[in-house]
Amino acid sequence: MQGSSEDIQIDVYSPAVKVAVGESFRQGIKIHNESDRTLPPTRLVASSASGYVRKCSVDVPAIAPYKEVTVYLDVRVQPTTDIERCNTTVTYEYLGVTARFWIPMYCFTGRLDAYQPYNQDAKTYNIVLFGIAGASKSSFLNSVLTMLSSDMAAIHRAAVGGGERHNSRQLAKFDLSPLKVVLWDTWGLTPTTYNNGDLDLLLNGALPSGWDMDFVYDQYRDQLERNSDTRGSRAQHAVLFFIPHASLDKQDETDLIKTTFEQVKHLNPMLLLTRTDEVDATI
Repeated sequence: MQGSSEDIQIDVYSPAVKVAVGESFRQGIKIHNESDRTLPPTRLVASSASGYVRKCSVDVPAIAPYKEVTVYLDVRVQPTTDIERCNTTVTYEYLGVTARFWIPMYCFTGRLDAYQPYNQDAKTYNIVLFGIAGASKSSFLNSVLTMLSSDMAAIHRAAVGGGERHNSRQLAKFDLSPLKVVLWDTWGLTPTTYNNGDLDLLLNGALPSGWDMDFVYDQYRDQLERNSDTRGSRAQHAVLFFIPHASLDKQDETDLIKTTFEQVKHLNPMLLLTRTDEVDATI
């Protein structure tokens, strides 16, 4: 990210080392003197409107004409575990020139980088995104992929829609490397899906990525059992259970949620209430 005037250009770089939310970090800043005069020694000051980044500064030496220097700023932050406060833009000021830098969310994945699955036989931690059809599972997935990307553009790798139709019709695997985490997107829960033991097969790792919601296990039993040695790598460790707010007012969907929850409760699922704005526009 750059800030510039006719005589000065400031380049701000992403932190070289990922940190956890609430941890300070070091940032490289290159200052170019594009003028024919020497820039005096002074300080570069950083701050953020959100208050997440505390006001901090670093000494900048004199810069000869048409030369550049790189300084390293220890960016101090407010200790917090609130991810929302990290979505911030840092402002850097030097000799009247301002540069702004939005801190990408992937910079705050330091603890995830260091995470090791508790099961020594598993190389990755598998998390299945599961829930009522149209509950925004794929939207959530795209948001995660976007936040973890170094690209400034939004990522849309999972089809998104809404209502009762199935936007995900196949079991899809999304590897979040270098994080040791894999997200599994699934087709939606309705009275006509997961009636052939598919949910148990999915949780136990019997179904591979690309498995279609219309496939019948018995028709592919021999083929799947020949590849049973890889089942352990697909076994699920956690469940994110997506429930649209409106479903709570529908007895048939509430009953379906309760019944299905019994099948996944051994994985201590996290329940996510979605699309609440459709029930209360003020949310």
